[in-house]
Amino acid sequence: MNRLQVPADYQSHLERAFGGGGERMKEVPGFLEFLFLAPTEGDEYIVFTKWATEEDFKNWTQSEAFKRAHSGSNPNSPVKSDLRNYLVKSHS
Repeated sequence: MNRLQVPADYQSHLERAFGGGGERMKEVPGFLEFLFLAPTEGDEYIVFTKWATEEDFKNWTQSEAFKRAHSGSNPNSPVKSDLRNYLVKSHS
């Protein structure tokens, strides 16, 4: 999950940037699910991706496709990002 703190005047830009994220990811090996969650109040957005394995996620972050997808990122962007990995724990 990537938690994004987004100033109000930048939210529409972010929503356009992530608009078709799930469709673009469908061909990535190991990719399972993409959710772009917009806040009902406040300024925190969540980008949720689900992967078959942690290795699949790492392979994506090191791929040319990932670099191309993030090459247009603005180094002066007001968005603050907090990327964290989580494991799904099953209850037996």
